[in-house]
This record gives sequence, C-alpha cells and structure tokens, in this order.
Amino acid sequence: MKTKRRSSGRKETTTRMKKKGSLATHLFNNNNNSSSNCNCNSFLLDDDTSSDVNPDFILSQDFFCTPDYITPELPPLPLTLKMEELPCPKSPQKTQRQQAPVLEMEHNLPLQPHINNKQGYVSQSAVALRCRVTPPPCMRNPYIKDASDCDPFGDRRSKCAVFFPAAALGGVGAGLSRYSTDFHQVEQIGTGNFSRVFKALKRIDGCMYAVKCSTRKLYQEAERQKALMEVQALAAVGYHENIVGYNTCWFENEQLYIQMELCDHNISINHSSRLVPEGQVLEAMHQMAKALQFIHEKGIVHLDVKPENIYVKNGVYKLGDFGCASLLDGSLPIDEGDARYMPQEILNDKYDHLDKVDIFSLGATIYEIIRGSTLPDSGTYFQNLREGKLPLLPGHSVQFQNILKAMLDPDPVRRPSAKELAGNSIFKRPNRSHKTK
Repeated sequence: MKTKRRSSGRKETTTRMKKKGSLATHLFNNNNNSSSNCNCNSFLLDDDTSSDVNPDFILSQDFFCTPDYITPELPPLPLTLKMEELPCPKSPQKTQRQQAPVLEMEHNLPLQPHINNKQGYVSQSAVALRCRVTPPPCMRNPYIKDASDCDPFGDRRSKCAVFFPAAALGGVGAGLSRYSTDFHQVEQIGTGNFSRVFKALKRIDGCMYAVKCSTRKLYQEAERQKALMEVQALAAVGYHENIVGYNTCWFENEQLYIQMELCDHNISINHSSRLVPEGQVLEAMHQMAKALQFIHEKGIVHLDVKPENIYVKNGVYKLGDFGCASLLDGSLPIDEGDARYMPQEILNDKYDHLDKVDIFSLGATIYEIIRGSTLPDSGTYFQNLREGKLPLLPGHSVQFQNILKAMLDPDPVRRPSAKELAGNSIFKRPNRSHKTK
C-alpha cells in the first residue's frame, strides 16, 4: 500500500509538471505570435486544462513568463520583434522606458547641435531657453494713442538679443524659412525701390495672399524700426473695406515680410490704356474719400496716395502701401511720397495741414486717370497743377470739375476734408456707375 501511494504521488507530480511546462510553452508562443496585447492571466484561467492546476502557483513570479522576465532556458526573442510591441502593459521596465514630456518652446527656434571648444561659447539651446524665459518685446506702436511702452524684461532681453537679435523680433534662424515653409510662391506681382510683392499660396489654409518682402537686408536696429512703421500703421488703422487688409509680419534673414490681402490690380494707367468713364472715377474717388476719412479720424495720414497704391478687389477700391504714413499732429518724422502727387506746401516742408495733403494727392490721382497720361515730375505743367491752373476737361460734368479743382487748391485750408468730400452730393447721383473692372 505504501509503494502504491508513492507511485501515485510521483504520477501526480509528473502530471503537474507536464501541465506546467505545456502551459508555459503555450503562453510564450502565444505572446510571440500575437500582435495584440492579450492578458496572460485571462489566458490561463480560460484554458480548459487550467481547472486542475493551482491558480496561486500559476500566477506566481516563478511561473509568470513575460518578455521582461525571460529565463535562460527559454529560446531568444526574434530580432525582428520590437520590445515595445510585446504584450506587457504593466512591466516596470516599460514604465522606466517612457520618455519624459518634452517642453515645447513658445517660439520655434531651431536648435541645431554645434560643438565649439572656445571659451565663452553659449549653445543655441541655452539661447533659446533664455529667449523663452524672457518673452519677445511688446513694442510700442506710435500710431496708437496712449500706447504703453513699459518693458519689464528690458534689462534681461538685451542679453538675449546679443546672441539672437532676430528672435526678439519674431525672426527665425538660419536654415529654416518661414516664408518657404508656410507659403508656395506663385509669381512676383509688384516691385518698388525698397520692396517686392509676391503672390503666394498659404499652405495651411489654401488661400492666396500678397507677401511683401524688403529688398535690402535690415541689419541695424534703426532700419528695422523704420521698416516696421508700415506694419504698425496698418495694425493701428485696423479693418476697413476700402483699405488693404493686413494679416501678419515677421523678420527672416534680416528682411521684413508682410502678409496682406491679395487684390486684383491697381488703378495705374499702365494697367489699362483705355479712358475711364466719369461714373467709375467718381466711385473710386468716393471710396477713397471714405478710406481717408477713416484713417484721419484715427489721427493717421497716408502721405503717398497715388494710382499705384489704390487697388481693386471684386469691384471694391482699397487704399494700400502705408510705408509713408505718419501722424496728423506731426509728432512723427515726415517721409514724403511721390513728388508728382504732392502739394506745394509739403515740398516746402510745411506740415500744418497733413490731412489736406492726402486730399491733394487724391485729386492729382483722379486727374491723371481722367487725363489718361502720367503726371510729370517737373516742368511747367507740374508747376501749373500746384498753382491750381487746371485746363477744362471736355466730356465731364461741371460739378465734377469743380470738386477736382477744389481738391487741387494751392491753399490747403480751402481744400475739402475727407469727411466733406465723402458726403458730397455728387456721389448720390442715381446714374453713377458702380461697375469696376
């Protein structure tokens, strides 16, 4: 009887070991072949053969076979299988392998690795961190009344600007072009003495914009501040249906980029050689009078009204290019526009009636369109225009010619204001055409 008991005990032990080995082998093969994260405990409890096995023994650390606790007796893992893909969600080693959260920079400054053994070298990552801790300056807008010029980080910001001068003004580092990244350049649509204008497709919203880029590098702080005057004037003016919309700006490669509303064309006679009817000219004059009234009420003057700076979009006239804009009270430096459209008083450095300068320029612009030829920049005809000696315009109403003569009056006091011009009864005529091409 004792011998039978021993034999029975050996058989029971052997049976348990076989079951244990088959379950372990099955579990390991299942983990290697399955692409989903199956639960090992559920597998053991659901197996038909697990009813005769002690669950406490199976779930013990000695038996629990996972890729993180592989014993030397088991075959090696396949090299093609990544550890992160193995089903072990509660593995302590996986918890240690999780990457720490990356601190995102407020400004996407390029952090390029660079090795320099010279003393005093400051890595770009340290500069970027300093620029993050010290935010970019809140620049004072001179076109906004009561604008705050308080800069609580002024003493700390100067240290950052030594290493990253463009970063404080929204620039980007070498090798990363915001213009090329955000826009697809279609064609060049304009050029001037200081800038070029491109038609560009913005990749993120799929819309077309006009992007103005300065032609020369702006290395000095004074040059950058002067270039920013146009942007600050546009931002201070705000939205008006008869003013070209401003979106944003940035410095890149020591050049200023300005993203603006894209228009169809300007009203320069170079765009169209045909004569413009009076009704269409009155429409342009009326909309420009409303635009000038809007900016004059904000204390801002344009000082460069001319056909090249009056644009058309979907039949609406819009005033653009605020590069010469100044304040009505004369507190900012005066930068004269195109001399062909400037009155005599501003050519003589008399700035008492700057708002009437815009009225004269608009009158000279309308006169050029009606005349069908470009105004001269010198000579007898140039002088006669500034003295109010206008020839008659055949085919145009007397009321229209009287308004034009009043706008070109040599005395700025006798010229109408933008508000008076916009409210003139001539713009209420029922037969006035509203079609613009």
